[in-house]
Amino acid sequence: MENVLMKEENKLKEQQKKEKEMRKAVLVDIDGTLVTITENWSMERDLEWVEDTLKAQALDGGIALLKAFKMMGYELVFLTARGQTCKKNTWIKFRELGIDHLVDSIWHRPTALNGVSSSVYKDQMIKKLKKKFDLCFAMEDEEKNQEVMRNHGLTVIDAKKWW
Repeated sequence: MENVLMKEENKLKEQQKKEKEMRKAVLVDIDGTLVTITENWSMERDLEWVEDTLKAQALDGGIALLKAFKMMGYELVFLTARGQTCKKNTWIKFRELGIDHLVDSIWHRPTALNGVSSSVYKDQMIKKLKKKFDLCFAMEDEEKNQEVMRNHGLTVIDAKKWW
C-alpha cells in the first residue's frame, strides 16, 4: 500500500513540475486581428490569394496589444487558418510590420485540412498546443473561433474592437 501511495505522490509531483515548466502564452490569429482580411480564398485561386495577403494593412490596435503581451513576458503562439502555401508571405508581412522578432511559434493550416472550417482546425490545434503551452489569452476576430477558445478556458480578446 505504501508503495502505491509513493508512486501516486511521485506522479503528482511530476505533473506539478511539468505545469510550472509550461510557458504562459497568448494565442494570436493573424487575418482580421493583426492585418486586414484578404477576401475570396478558394483552392482555385490559392496562389493569387497568397500574393494578395501582402497587400493587407496593419491593424495597429492588434499589433500594440501583441507588443504589450510580449513585454509582460508572454510567449506569442500564432495560430492561423492561412495554409502552408502562405508561410513565406506571412513572414514577409511580419517583417514589414516589425513583429517578426516577437514570434515564439507559428502554426499554419496543414494542406490536409484545407476543407475544414477554421473553428474545427483551431479546436484540434489548441488541444495539441495546450500540451506545450499554458494558453491564457487569445486574440481573435471570428466569433466561432472565439467560442472554441473560450471552451478551452482562454480569455478571448475580440479583435473587432480595434477595427
